[in-house]
Amino acid sequence: MMNIKEFVINASVLMAIITMGGLVYKQFLVNAGPRLKNSLLAAMLVFSGWASMFFGIHLDDHVIFDLRFVPIIIAVLFMWKKELILLAGLGIGLARLSFGINEAALSGFWTVMAVSAVGVILRTVFSNLAPVKQVIWTVLALNSVNVLFIAFLGVIPARTYLVEITPIALPTSILLSFLIVWMINDLRREFLSKQHLLESARRDPLTKLYNRGAFMAYFQQFSTGKRGKKPFVLVFIDIDHFKQVNDTYGHIVGDCVLKAVSGRLLNNVRSVDIVARYGGEEFVIILPDCAKKNALAAIERIREMVASQPVAVNNVQVPVTFSAGLAISDEFTPEQLLKEADHALYKAKQAGRNRIVCAKPTAVCS
Repeated sequence: MMNIKEFVINASVLMAIITMGGLVYKQFLVNAGPRLKNSLLAAMLVFSGWASMFFGIHLDDHVIFDLRFVPIIIAVLFMWKKELILLAGLGIGLARLSFGINEAALSGFWTVMAVSAVGVILRTVFSNLAPVKQVIWTVLALNSVNVLFIAFLGVIPARTYLVEITPIALPTSILLSFLIVWMINDLRREFLSKQHLLESARRDPLTKLYNRGAFMAYFQQFSTGKRGKKPFVLVFIDIDHFKQVNDTYGHIVGDCVLKAVSGRLLNNVRSVDIVARYGGEEFVIILPDCAKKNALAAIERIREMVASQPVAVNNVQVPVTFSAGLAISDEFTPEQLLKEADHALYKAKQAGRNRIVCAKPTAVCS
């Protein structure tokens, strides 16, 4: 018979590790890169598999059962890259060998690797199913695969394992697998909700660009070298005569113009560039690792495109131009950079608008 106390301890250890991992993920890894997130998730799965083996469940005086395959189910359902599933399985398999290398340990290693390989196949086969069906079929299939491989690769005779142990171990393992997957799904939904709220707080509600607060956070990261030591270009942009647009066509049309210009800015820069609404009709762009001449060429191209394509609102063509001030980080201190880029914008407007001015004395760039 299964030792209920040991099973509860084993299950509780798994759930505690997963819960703590979820808390760490939610509190400290919201803005972490995918590589770090996946690495920590793989490490957590390997550790939970090792912990399950450490707190083994005695089925009798000689047979010890554990839940090392449950982390593989988690990997199959929640890891983005298939190779990470095999990596997690390899880590758990090697962890089995840490308890001693013998026939049972080698059997356990190959069983874990086999379950991982089957998990990769199931990930492909079940990819078009609804999420709930993916969970159900993955849990049932991998629990069954684990039983079959232990029966035919393990040190216990297959008949003994299938007849005496499986009727006890398989149902409890399936129920625990569903419980842990439900826990992770709940933690994942909470994490995504927090991530969405944080992202919404960083966005301007009208244009969906980053807002001023988000821009200042990025600016600090770039100016302090947290995002690399290479120079970056700062660009201030202001829509010319925007008050006249509001006065002539109304604020609804003015909002449409703001959204149109925002879209043109965002769609014509690189994915690494930061575009934000600084306030009113003023925008700001950070161009990381960008030479001044390349920045000038990019902003000039956008300026010409905006000037040549009026914004169409309710069959009304609204002509739009903008002025821009540009400064490069290796020519100024961070405090000066903001002031100089803004001052260059002021010069562009004073010089007649619809042009770009560099943050250097009398250096009109276009």
